[in-house]
Amino acid sequence: MYTRKSVSQDVDQIVQIHCDAFKDFFLTSLGAEFLKFYYSSFIKNKETVCMVEVENDAIIGFSAATVKSRGFNTRLIKSNLYDFFVWSLRMLFVNPKALMRLAKNLTKKSNVIEDKEDYAELFSIAVSSNHQNKGVGKKLLKETECELKMKDVQNISLTTDYYNNEATVAFYKTMGYDVLYDFVSYPSRRMYRFIKEL
Repeated sequence: MYTRKSVSQDVDQIVQIHCDAFKDFFLTSLGAEFLKFYYSSFIKNKETVCMVEVENDAIIGFSAATVKSRGFNTRLIKSNLYDFFVWSLRMLFVNPKALMRLAKNLTKKSNVIEDKEDYAELFSIAVSSNHQNKGVGKKLLKETECELKMKDVQNISLTTDYYNNEATVAFYKTMGYDVLYDFVSYPSRRMYRFIKEL
C-alpha cells in the first residue's frame, strides 16, 4: 500500500469511491459525469493537492485539497469556463434547483464570524467501503497535509456535517483539527468548519 499524487487516469476510480462513500450527498446526486469533470478539473489545477492510496494497483482512497481556499471555486470555474457553461446549460433544463443549490454553496462561511478564508482547504477525502477502519484515511490525510506544508501552507480547513456525524468529527479531532465555527449551507444543512495549524 502506498500514497501518490493522483493523475487524470485515476478519475473513474475516484468517482466510484466518492459515490460509494457519499451516497446521499448533493454532489453525488449530480451524477458520475459531473463528478468525473469535477475531479478532473481538480487534478489538472496547479493550486491543488490531490492524492490517492493504492493497493494491488487499485485505488482504495483519495483526497482533494486546494492550497488557497479563498476564491478557489471561482478560479476553478474560470479555468474550465466552457465545460462549466455547457454543464450548467444542461442542468438549467434538467434540474434548475440543483444548479441554484450549487451556486449558493460556492462559499461556505459563517454569517456571525469573520472568515478571511486564509487557509488551504480539504474538499474531499474518502476510502472505499472494504478498506474502512484500516488507517487509510489517516494516512491519506497526513500525506495531504505534508504536501500542503511543502507548499508553505500554514493552516488547513475542512467542512463536515454537524448532525449524525460523530465518528467523522471525532476522527478530525484526533488528527488535530479544532472547530472554527458552525454554519448553515443552502438550503438548511448545518456544518462544522474545522481548522488545523500545520
